[in-house]
Amino acid sequence: MNWTTEVVQNVSTMLKGVWNDFLTPTSREYLSLREQIESAKKDWVYAHNYFQNVTDPDLIDHAIFMLEAAEAKYTYLLKRARETSGHLKVQI
Repeated sequence: MNWTTEVVQNVSTMLKGVWNDFLTPTSREYLSLREQIESAKKDWVYAHNYFQNVTDPDLIDHAIFMLEAAEAKYTYLLKRARETSGHLKVQI
């Protein structure tokens, strides 16, 4: 790693710390919820792709379970976001 990369990483880390000092508990929760939603969406997309591509009959039930669980989590988090913040700009 060269020195410019290290400097950029150090500055980035420092700015994140400063940013966190200005966040209220509510805004931290909002960011955390947003990150959870983005992660849940990725999980749902992965589960959907897995379901679409599974060919082994023994894995079909597993794929269905994964898809339903991922969808339930994603839906729950979106509902929670709407209830806590009134709105959340997330592309579905």
